[in-house]
Parts: sequence; structure tokens; C-alpha cells
Amino acid sequence: MNAGEITVTSLTHRGAVRAANEDAIIVGPAVACASMTSPAICTLPMDGPVVVAVADGIGGQVAGEIASEHVARRLAETGGRLTTPERVRELLRVLDLEVQDHAGQHPEFSGMGTTIAGLVLTPEGEHVWFNVGDSRVYRRERAGLVQVSVDDSPPVPPSPDGRPVASNFITQSLGGRSSGEITPHVGQEPGTVWLVCTDGLTDLVGEGDMERTLAEAGSDEAAVYALWQAAMAAGGKDNISIVLARM
Repeated sequence: MNAGEITVTSLTHRGAVRAANEDAIIVGPAVACASMTSPAICTLPMDGPVVVAVADGIGGQVAGEIASEHVARRLAETGGRLTTPERVRELLRVLDLEVQDHAGQHPEFSGMGTTIAGLVLTPEGEHVWFNVGDSRVYRRERAGLVQVSVDDSPPVPPSPDGRPVASNFITQSLGGRSSGEITPHVGQEPGTVWLVCTDGLTDLVGEGDMERTLAEAGSDEAAVYALWQAAMAAGGKDNISIVLARM
């Protein structure tokens, strides 16, 4: 692989229970919302900022898929201009207002909202991570996965068998509420391998199992597929979106 390239392997799926997929994934200028049954692989030149992200329409609310797709498409359109953490933070606040405004103009969409989590990968190597809600960004190191995003949900202790336990509650999102201003989580740090995913994965598959899957898979495609299969085997109770980016 050339130093100036990024390979992104991604998959989004409705899961085993939900009737539709309210997630969306962003890879550079492309957006995917429809369920996939095998990972997509894309290699992009690193001649400017590249956005990779996942958006999870809030489950149980109307029009979650509209909120997630809108945010995804706006990120895909704007990604090349997101050169600083400040610009990312500003855009997330604008997107929050746009989702709220759309809901205000369409009463049938009242309460619509979405989480967001992702990265702006840069040729210089100081990448910008961001999130609002409980979708996550992990950096992969030799020692394992390190979560860099901040969950906007109350901490819940794991079950006695060590499996993750979902909180089923988030404290902020893009849209999805009647008042107040969001506080996006945004940071900047180096890294060469990143995992971005919705809680459809992390609510069902523990970080230790996720890391073992990444370590044992023979390729990024096999790793993403195995992570999806693990979430499905654990019940697949939510939409599942996974993006694995490798510099």
C-alpha cells in the first residue's frame, strides 16, 4: 500500500430483529444506507481530508433513517473541507440544528435524531475523531483496541458473564430533543488502524472479543464480516454498522 492511500472496509445491516436499517455509513464522498451482506472495500488517495463515519438513527423514534441519511450525506459533501477540530465541531452543531429544523417543519417527524461517530483522516497523520451519542471510535494499537470516543450514555456494569450490557439511553444526539445545545466530543491524535461502529455491535460483542476477532482474521474483509456475524449470533437486536480504516 502506498503511504498516500487509505483502505476502508465497511458493512451496514439491519440486524436480525429490526424491519429496516436506520444506520448510514460514510466513506469519503460515498454514503451507504441499504443493508449489505458482505463488506465493501474502498481504497482512497490521501490527497486531502477523508471522512469515515457511522450514523445511527435513534431507535424507537420516527424518521431515524431520515436523520442518519441527512447527516451522512452532509458529512460526505463537506468532508474535504474539515481540516481542523474546530471545523468539525462547528459542522456537527450545524447538522444538529438542521435535523431539528427538519423535524420542526414536519410534525410527523417530531423527535427524529441520530448519533454520529467518525474520523477525519488527514495526510499529515493528525486525525480528528468525533462523536455525539453512543456510536464509537476505536484506535487499534499493538496492545489492543483503545476507545477514543466518549459515550453519551450512563455507564452500565457488565453482566456476570462479562458480556456488554446496553444502557438503552443516550444523553445527546443530533436532533432528537426539544431544546438545548449539543456538546460534540472532538479530539485529534495519530493512528494507522481505526474501527468505527454503532452500538448494534458494541452492545452485543465485548471489546475483548472484538480485538480477538481483529487479531485472528486473515484480512480486514474477514474481520468486518466476523464482527457482524458475532453481533448477529448474539441476537442482532439492532442495526449493525462497522467501518475499519487502515492507513
